[in-house]
Amino acid sequence: MLQWRAGDVDIDYCIDLTFVPTLNYIENERDGVRIGAMTSLDALDNAASLNQLMKVIGYTARLMCTKQTRTISTVGGNMCNASPGADLSPLFVALDSEATIMGSDGSRTVLMENFFQGVNETILKDEELLVEIRVPVPDHPREACYKRVARTFVDIALISSAVSISSDNGVVTDARISLGSVAPVPIRSRAAEQKLIGSILSEIDDDILEEIGQLAATDASPISDIRAGKVYRLDMCTVLTRRSLEESVRNLIRKQI
Repeated sequence: MLQWRAGDVDIDYCIDLTFVPTLNYIENERDGVRIGAMTSLDALDNAASLNQLMKVIGYTARLMCTKQTRTISTVGGNMCNASPGADLSPLFVALDSEATIMGSDGSRTVLMENFFQGVNETILKDEELLVEIRVPVPDHPREACYKRVARTFVDIALISSAVSISSDNGVVTDARISLGSVAPVPIRSRAAEQKLIGSILSEIDDDILEEIGQLAATDASPISDIRAGKVYRLDMCTVLTRRSLEESVRNLIRKQI
């Protein structure tokens, strides 16, 4: 709507999906959480107590915009706007989420990390609609954390980091690190992820956390703009990844006690 008002996009028709109830839901199932594209950010916040997955999703939604705006802003709108600074995007990527897309030829499913194609660009074709995001439940206990830096509490992120790690008997079995606002799309730091997999939780110390944070920063390609400088964004990649990982590791260790 903002792009339309500013004249940045030319739209012949605007279709209001507000009153399509089949697109507005949060379903907690055994294998994951299903979120309809018309679910509001406020609904995500209110569902934070539903389970461990919704806790981090709800917390992240609470960081976005104001309470009034969250009541009308939707998950689908946030994803389809495809802003590099969006808060939910790197988190959904770190959580290995999937997008369900409906079109004239039927439905298809893509990983959220493949959904974004560039600044304000997605994989959606002209006749397609994002209808659902599914966040899977992993095979082993998982903890996730999202950290960001913003100019104000309700502003979009200058830099963000989302971490998701799973463990079995105290050993990291899966790790996902996703960064926002440092590239045209949310990116994963696979080098940092591989450094984590196989690590013993209790042995992940400050040196390892710092090394993984620096590895994550090497995958970033930020720019300098009126909101933040390139060097600052690179430095904060390390800091935020370290903080997110430290909190996730600490929470996983607590689960084992």
